[in-house]
Amino acid sequence: MDPKLLFWTAALADLGAVCVIALFGVRRARRAEIARHRRAMKVASLLVLGFLVSYLLKVPLLGREDMSVWSVRDVWVLRIHELFVLQMLGGGAIAWIQSRRLIGTRLVSLDPADPIPDPRSVRIHRLAGRTAVIGALLAFLSAIGVLAGMFGRAQAA
Repeated sequence: MDPKLLFWTAALADLGAVCVIALFGVRRARRAEIARHRRAMKVASLLVLGFLVSYLLKVPLLGREDMSVWSVRDVWVLRIHELFVLQMLGGGAIAWIQSRRLIGTRLVSLDPADPIPDPRSVRIHRLAGRTAVIGALLAFLSAIGVLAGMFGRAQAA
């Protein structure tokens, strides 16, 4: 198998794991299991960071894809996928920033003696988190299309 196809197949598996863990984390938050929610989101974030580092190594080692052989449709699928990744990263970054403001509040500690969190921070955290998870799911679905195109081109060659 072509090393680039192997890399992108592993990247798809990584993104799939990010989606599963993020959905698990959302479920934990809805059940007020904040410590488990936080742990799940940290693991998902580390998987994203791991991919970004591996991509920085992939480019000098394996090179970039030759997009001159890609169809217009395949390029559009890739660009749409990249927008969903950007949505995931942006939403995740904003959710993380807002989560820092929630530490030490009763929402996180579940201790009624701790201060009530700022409702605006909670609302922004939830919206940004939703945005990130939806972006991850859509990035995963579009990545399937990108990878299918890559395999199709490899078979045709």
